[in-house]
Amino acid sequence: MSRHKPMLFKNARVHTMDNVEPHADWFTALGGRIQRMGEGAAPELPHAIDLKGATVVPGFVDAHAHFFQTGVDLLFIDMSGVMNVAEVGERITSVPGGPRTWVFAQGFEEDEVKDARFVTREHLDAFVPTRPVWINRVDYHSAVVNSAALSRLRIPIGMPGLVLESGRPNGILRSEAYFYAKAKVTALYPQEVREGAIREASRRFVRSGITAVHALEGGRLFGGEGVSMVLRRIESIPLDVTLFLQEKNIFFTTRLGFRHLGGCILIDGSIGSYTAAIDEDYPGMPGYRGQLYEKAREFNRFVEEAHTAGVQLAFHAIGPRAIDMVLDAYERAMERHPRYNHRHRIEHFEMATDEQIQRARNIGVVACMQPSFEYLWGGPDGMYAKRLGEGWRRTNPLRRVLDGGMRLAGGSDANVTPPEPLLGIHAAVNHPNPEHRITPYEALHMMTVDAAYAAFNEARHGSLVAGKEANFVVLGEDPLSVDPKRIKDIPVLETWYAGKRVWRKTDEER
Repeated sequence: MSRHKPMLFKNARVHTMDNVEPHADWFTALGGRIQRMGEGAAPELPHAIDLKGATVVPGFVDAHAHFFQTGVDLLFIDMSGVMNVAEVGERITSVPGGPRTWVFAQGFEEDEVKDARFVTREHLDAFVPTRPVWINRVDYHSAVVNSAALSRLRIPIGMPGLVLESGRPNGILRSEAYFYAKAKVTALYPQEVREGAIREASRRFVRSGITAVHALEGGRLFGGEGVSMVLRRIESIPLDVTLFLQEKNIFFTTRLGFRHLGGCILIDGSIGSYTAAIDEDYPGMPGYRGQLYEKAREFNRFVEEAHTAGVQLAFHAIGPRAIDMVLDAYERAMERHPRYNHRHRIEHFEMATDEQIQRARNIGVVACMQPSFEYLWGGPDGMYAKRLGEGWRRTNPLRRVLDGGMRLAGGSDANVTPPEPLLGIHAAVNHPNPEHRITPYEALHMMTVDAAYAAFNEARHGSLVAGKEANFVVLGEDPLSVDPKRIKDIPVLETWYAGKRVWRKTDEER
């Protein structure tokens, strides 16, 4: 489409997500922006696209994604779906390379392996005895490595998270040991992987209808390479990128011009890796309630400094003890230095209590949550139940967050879970705990309008209104009226960003 000639999109069912004019049958775009919206008979224009009754919604906004690492993972071995130790071996032996070449794999879920409670270095050594092997757990909070990798990584024997059996490391790395090793491993990524990661991530996001992403880059969990690669390629990325810098250095951040700080600056770990800071013992682990990675005094000082510098803050907090730490720091900073419309965030917010929801609402905190977690790990038979027992009923209380008056932004947490907004909408509507379900409209809102709001971008995108960017998705069915059990199966037919089609499902695929 020419950016200098108006283009008409007609014969569509358009959900604008605008309160004034929520529906339209046609719209025009000019210069990469929405020009007019209308119902009824469409105007005659020489440049027109007949959408043949398809549904159009605003381009999805992924409010929590690790963009560079998502691309990296697409170029590594995918361990999802392995059911036994033999399958683990088949996948890690499929990678060509010399005796010193690392084998990188991701997406591993040890709960799916039926013939071993935990996969350890001994299992990996049996298949790959000399090449170093690194297998990331799906949540990127733990990993398993073989003996060759342990030898290269040189993790201090007393470091927390280095799991021992009979006084020797068994290859499982959690918490501090994982972060220590992950920093070394990130520096070893092959150059062709670094160069191709942005390209692969871009393709993956736009094919899911995503036209804007909050890219959470840097920090000890993912390393600084993602920041530099995103900045180097940002003009060629076919979607809007808001960079959240995961660094606890205010001077460095503000000097570089960043106004969004955090994302996966970790206050606690994850439920899957037994490191989320919960408020009761993990079943079968007396006295153990997960981990807090920050000390209150230093954390409060950092939050106050960033808050007074005018930065928007976002912190990873899953368990109630971690959420309390973030809320305490936010409340303290705002009491000392009142600042309105700060839009500080809490990422994940998975086990928030009703009291915490009210505290967050009272000071204007935005919840950025990932409903797909419930589809993948929720319910009485899912990973949450295996880790928390009856505590699975508390996870991702979307209904209570909305009813409590908070703004709720949706994200995928890619690379941890797929960047699939329709899967997120499906999971929110079909939450395994009926008390936490939200409506299809509310779920679409969290993936568009509120996700844009969560990075101060609502004036540019998030809804289809004259003057905003022409970012929209053409869908094969209407997520607001289709059988709720089929939302995740709705096909994305086309993705348009700034008035240009950046992805199209072929006729053969439709």
